[in-house]
Amino acid sequence: MDDLRDRIADDRSGLESKLARLVPGYQGYKELKTRREADRLLRELLVARLDGLRVKLREMVISLTNNGLLELLKAVDAVEDRLETVTDAFRYADYGYSGKTDPVKVTGEVLDQLYEYDEGLLEKVGRLVESGEGLGTAEANAESVKNVLLAFDTELKGFAAVARDRSKVLSGVEL
Repeated sequence: MDDLRDRIADDRSGLESKLARLVPGYQGYKELKTRREADRLLRELLVARLDGLRVKLREMVISLTNNGLLELLKAVDAVEDRLETVTDAFRYADYGYSGKTDPVKVTGEVLDQLYEYDEGLLEKVGRLVESGEGLGTAEANAESVKNVLLAFDTELKGFAAVARDRSKVLSGVEL
């Protein structure tokens, strides 16, 4: 995957280039804004992939209902709740802004670390998507559904644990 930071920086207009040369501090401000924007785009991609998994869980609910396996709906609902929590954590994640009086300053280096962390999560969400391939098409027997759901939930819990550590990058705590 391309580095979104470079693609966003390449799109600068001639006016922005002139401003960067003429106005003190503008170039640094713009670079931080570009880093935040790249991370936001990366997180939106993560959210889209996680939302795709949620659709598969909904398909599983329909399949279970149609096949009379209603006793498994509670398990699917618990997994869907966990997936929603993880998805919302990215959807509403901190952008990396810090005010003048904030105890922890968010520098360009921290924003780069955050982007790289999120990029690593993109690889991990790929494994989660692979694990979720069978969700919408699980066979119509309880044992098969349980196995597919358990494998996906195990992968989801691992992903959620890594995703929770994202805030440590912003706070300056070593991972």
